[in-house]
This record gives sequence, structure tokens and C-alpha cells, in this order.
Amino acid sequence: MFAVLGNIEFELITYWDGFEATFSTDYAEHPRIEGKPGLQFIGDRLDEIQISLVFHQHYCEPDVELARLKTAQKAHQALALVFGNGDYRGWFVITEVSATSEQTDSTGNVLALNATVTLREYIGDPKNPLKPPAIKKPVPVTGAVADAVPSPSGVAQLVRDGVNYAKKAQSVLQTTMSAVRIAQKMKDDPAVALTRVPGLMGGLGSMSTSLGKSIPAFSELTSSMPEAITLARATSDAFSYVQDAQLTLSGVDSSNIAAALDTVAGQLDSASTTFTRMSPGLSTMAAKIMTRVV
Repeated sequence: MFAVLGNIEFELITYWDGFEATFSTDYAEHPRIEGKPGLQFIGDRLDEIQISLVFHQHYCEPDVELARLKTAQKAHQALALVFGNGDYRGWFVITEVSATSEQTDSTGNVLALNATVTLREYIGDPKNPLKPPAIKKPVPVTGAVADAVPSPSGVAQLVRDGVNYAKKAQSVLQTTMSAVRIAQKMKDDPAVALTRVPGLMGGLGSMSTSLGKSIPAFSELTSSMPEAITLARATSDAFSYVQDAQLTLSGVDSSNIAAALDTVAGQLDSASTTFTRMSPGLSTMAAKIMTRVV
């Protein structure tokens, strides 16, 4: 994960395409007789950030992701911007969202689009400035900090495990789907296509292991976090598709490799659709981790 804006998560590999920040200062110019004018510092301008994003059907629903940005803009609320390494950049409002459709299907559905989000720093009341979302109370004196930091709660650890393992599986899924497409191009030469099977089984095994750890984490959260119910079901569905793909490739030979690859491609497409469906829920949980809500 690269950054969270409010409860909107941006992925480093899949979404993030550019980041531009502008920091400005205002000076008053005072003319002088027979000399260059003097400058007098007035104050700092509000920081402005532009984020360039790429949404593609292979890892999300472009229209849905764009709608999330527009909804956040229309809410007219200040949002905390926090990077994945814990770097808190401040509170911002979304002043502009622009989008360019790059690819559509024959019926007009957007398959890929580029979006630019413009953020403007939000100060609020200078006498009572907004605090970083992780700060719930005044920070203790320096000597007490080391002993005052609590270890992650049981709930927080379950959220981390569920989200991190699910996202690891999703990342491996994209790589494995690409490997399957490459192998399908070799199906006219079964002997060569068979050489790809061990690598595919390795990817499927990695996904199966990660999902196997994510499912119990989400299942334990269902009583305290309603969104975990949907995620537990979705990860279980994805796990089933991956296991089916493993079964399809087990014992494959030159006589059935072509059909097996086509079947696996369909099974992984179903798993990918499941991940796309659960993406908003994962983002919400990831945001809770970043902003210390859990």
C-alpha cells in the first residue's frame, strides 16, 4: 500500500502513476527609488498536491474507483493524507477530479482510464488545528514515550493479517494470470507448454497459502466488524477458485495441457472478479490500519 486519503487507498503498483506537490510563499514587493524593490514576507500559501492515477479492469472497476473519488470530492470534507510508511502529510480537500477514458468496450463500458486528483491543504481553525488521525490524546513527555506505546490490539492484528495476506494473494494472482496467458500461446507445442506448469503451480500454491491465512483472520472479525463478513466470504470463494485451478493442473500431460490451461484461465478470471468485488472492503480496512482506527 502506498497511501491513504481519508478511507481511499491507493496502490503503489496498480494505481499510482505520479505525484506532484507545490509549496509556495507570498512576499509583498515594495518599490524603491533608484533601486530594486524590496520583498517582505507575508505568509505561506496552502500546499497543493496532484495525484495521477491509472485504473484498469485487470485489477479494479474503473467506473467504481472514479465514483469513489467524486463522492469524496462532493462530501466537501477534509481528508487526512497518510503514506504507507506512516508519513502524515496533513489534511486536504479534493478541489478537482479529472478523468480521461483510455479504453472502452463495444458497449461503452470503460476498461481503462487515467485520473488526476487535485488536493488543497486544509488548515481549519488556526487556534484549534486538526490533529493527525493517529493522535487520540496529547503526546506524553519524551521520557514516557517508549513505555507508553501500546502493542497492537488483537483486533488490529487480525485486520492486518486479513488485509496483508489477501493483498499478497491478489498480487500473485495478477502475475500468475499473465503466466497462464503466456503458456496458452505455447499450447500448440505441448512439450514446451508443460515446462510452464511448475511455475504456475508455485504461484497457485503461494495464493492458496496466503488466502488460507486471510480467511480465518476475517472470520474472527465478523462479530466486531460487519464488513469482515463480506471479505470472509469473498476470500473463501477466491480460495476455492485457486484450489480448483491447482486440481486442474495436477497430473496434466501433453494430451490435455491446452484444455487445462483454458480451464485455469477461466478459474483465475473468476478469482480476479472476486478480488475486484472485495477491493472497496479491503481499502476500508487498510485505511483503518493506517489511521489507527483499530
